[in-house]
Amino acid sequence: MSNISNKPMYQKIKEDILNQINSKMLFPGDKIPAEYQLMKQYNVSRITVSKALNELKSEGIVERFPNKGTFVAKTSNIQPFLSQVSITEVAPSSANTIPEVACIIPSIPDIFSLSMLNGVLSVFPPNNYICHIFASHNPQVENYLLKRCLETGIKGIILFPQDQPFFSDELLFIQLQKYPLVLLDRYLPRLDTSYVISDNHSAGELCMKHLHSLGHQRFAFFTSSGQDTLSIKFRIEGIYSAAEQLHIPESFIHIIDHFNFVDENKNYDGFLKKMVKEEKVTGFIATESNLCAYLYERFNLLNIDVPGDVSLISFDRPFTEMKNPSFFTHVNQSEYIMGQEAGKILLRRIEDHDTNVYHKIIKPTLEIHHSTGRIVL
Repeated sequence: MSNISNKPMYQKIKEDILNQINSKMLFPGDKIPAEYQLMKQYNVSRITVSKALNELKSEGIVERFPNKGTFVAKTSNIQPFLSQVSITEVAPSSANTIPEVACIIPSIPDIFSLSMLNGVLSVFPPNNYICHIFASHNPQVENYLLKRCLETGIKGIILFPQDQPFFSDELLFIQLQKYPLVLLDRYLPRLDTSYVISDNHSAGELCMKHLHSLGHQRFAFFTSSGQDTLSIKFRIEGIYSAAEQLHIPESFIHIIDHFNFVDENKNYDGFLKKMVKEEKVTGFIATESNLCAYLYERFNLLNIDVPGDVSLISFDRPFTEMKNPSFFTHVNQSEYIMGQEAGKILLRRIEDHDTNVYHKIIKPTLEIHHSTGRIVL
């Protein structure tokens, strides 16, 4: 994506931070994301990130403290920066053309994503609308796609946003121009736009209460993302909330984040075996369906029976060659309904010029199947 901008990446990082401060999305005293988070977001080295942060420090915009992090300075003097946001004219539409909308989603690897997209498409009949579907893959591609949608006269966007600590110039411009935008399955704090999400806090509670009702006392929550990802954060909060209600000590709950199960060079068999055999963990929750399938396959190879020895719950229904999807207990997030509701909001924005902001939170349900069972003590 080097063609997106000719600016050095450290300058891009610096400008994104300045935009966040100018637009009141970061306030004096707020913590800037850690260097490793910025490295991952922008796909750059630590040297590049450090150069951006050190320049901001030398200009009095941020303060840096060893072992604590980087913070917005309480007395920072920042000049208006919005003039650097690229404002492009939207191509005029002809009365004879079919209006076009776009749905931007990180990837389309599973039934969950496809079901959401089908929900969106159900609102936009092909005879009346052209609906473009884009896979963004990373924040840089997402920002590029947003810019291209604005330049080519797309009437509105449904965005499943990438997990990134800052808003891009494009999202900031969309917000300022009140362009029709609906966020799907994730919202961005301090971005006052419509969104449709699942109640992740309730989902976490449902998982814990079900496992506890089966007699499980020690638990593990696995995610390939970080705990600062909002959906993951709320799921963990729901788990701890249920644990408090059920008088389960926090020390009985293991949170394993950044679990890189797709790396073929990593072998987690010893780690998983130790959790079950030595730490007596019997209730497992996987935050992604493909991660759940991975755990099931490893347990099978380790002769750890599901659900005889351990119970396994997934967010969304897993698909694995080893078991029928109806085997797995999973959280049903009503993804089709989420997509449909997002489509309805966008349609009102376009056809009725409705500028109201709508926040819809869909209650999940727990579909109980054979991968969870009563623990035998």
